[in-house]
Amino acid sequence: MIKQKLSPIYFILFFLVLLAPATLQAKVYIDLEAPSIRQLPIAVQDFLYTGSPARNPEEERLISSIRAELVDALTSDIEFTRLFKVIPKEAFIEDPAEDRFAGKEINFREWRMIGADTLVKGRFQIQGDRLTLDVRLFDCLRERLILGKRYIGSISNPRKLSHYFADKLYEELTGRKGIFTTKMLFISNATGNKEVYASDYDGKNVVRLTRNGSINLSPQWSPDGKKMLYTSYKNGWANIYMLDLRTGRDTVVSKKEGINIGGRFSPDGKRVALTLSEEKSPELYILDLDSRDLTRLTDNYGIDVSPTWSPDGKKMAYVSDISGNPHIFVLDFPTGKTRRLTYKGKYNSSPAWSPDGDKITFARSNTGAFNIWVASTNSDKEAQLTFEGNNISPSWSPDGRYIVFSSTVRGVSSIYIMQADGTGLLKVTTGVGNETTPVWSPFLY
Repeated sequence: MIKQKLSPIYFILFFLVLLAPATLQAKVYIDLEAPSIRQLPIAVQDFLYTGSPARNPEEERLISSIRAELVDALTSDIEFTRLFKVIPKEAFIEDPAEDRFAGKEINFREWRMIGADTLVKGRFQIQGDRLTLDVRLFDCLRERLILGKRYIGSISNPRKLSHYFADKLYEELTGRKGIFTTKMLFISNATGNKEVYASDYDGKNVVRLTRNGSINLSPQWSPDGKKMLYTSYKNGWANIYMLDLRTGRDTVVSKKEGINIGGRFSPDGKRVALTLSEEKSPELYILDLDSRDLTRLTDNYGIDVSPTWSPDGKKMAYVSDISGNPHIFVLDFPTGKTRRLTYKGKYNSSPAWSPDGDKITFARSNTGAFNIWVASTNSDKEAQLTFEGNNISPSWSPDGRYIVFSSTVRGVSSIYIMQADGTGLLKVTTGVGNETTPVWSPFLY
């Protein structure tokens, strides 16, 4: 057999092929790890209706209403992140009535002239109760399509479709999952009783989940977002219940003698941490949901409440007054050792572990009013995040970039969201009023 001598160019091409995937990386639009982030200019054009013409004023109003909700939801999601500079519609040159939906039809120069680096275009149709939405994201500088999606849903909730696209847009431009399809649980006494409600992350599409006319407290999501735990006095004393959010089936989790409070799912959803007082003082336990076995975690004459699992399930933070004033402690399951996390403040409460496991947010009172703080789980560093009103019950967004809590900064108790460093305070309007103890859902899709 005659061996052919390979030319040097063969080896050059061979190594170029090997190196291509590592060197020809996708464009990074927004680097969330950068020390400072330049807001990405984006234009969101009014979505074009391409269905059958309206036959009467009522259908015209429906089309107009759906268009407004689709665009408002998407624009609000984008603005919420504080990562984008939304170009005002007054600056647009292109007529929104023109159906320029494909990249080759778009005059990208016109969009660059008004400062848009990226552009969102959409069109929708209505067929009976069904809404079909096509949305595309373009790079105006490189004149190319970045992302295109089609969604089909109900005309009763147009915002949901825009939230889906906002999630994908955010992930495409940052490399991180979006939180726009997540939800909130919260308590309101709008009916005269404390009932549990759910809403979208932005406070829209509110649904009342309990209707027992009693006192319902401390709602908590399951890790898959399909169930919730809550404490209720609907049978006369504090028991813990689990509500299946898909079927509406409500079951008792714990009804021991004394109090049953503070139910928290483990990260795998198979166990529940809770506080029971059947023997002496309130102590922490873990309940296995399958076997119904109880494991006692604390045994003292203090009050141990508000358990919160670490993301890996190997630790648990909780509040105890065993040292005098209520402080936050951390129990390490592998070693069985407990360490004290907080030493300042007269009252520390409602700890919540961050999704990355590095931080715990909590409420602290020094002079009567509470404020939200965050503490490192690996050092003695801590920082105050709020400074006005009474601020309690913090909860992390599933991506760890935001904290939701309830505050009386403007009088009545309402839900607020801030970035994890305490900036960007935003009031969440549910329309229900007097909301407390908000809890952010996990990623739902």
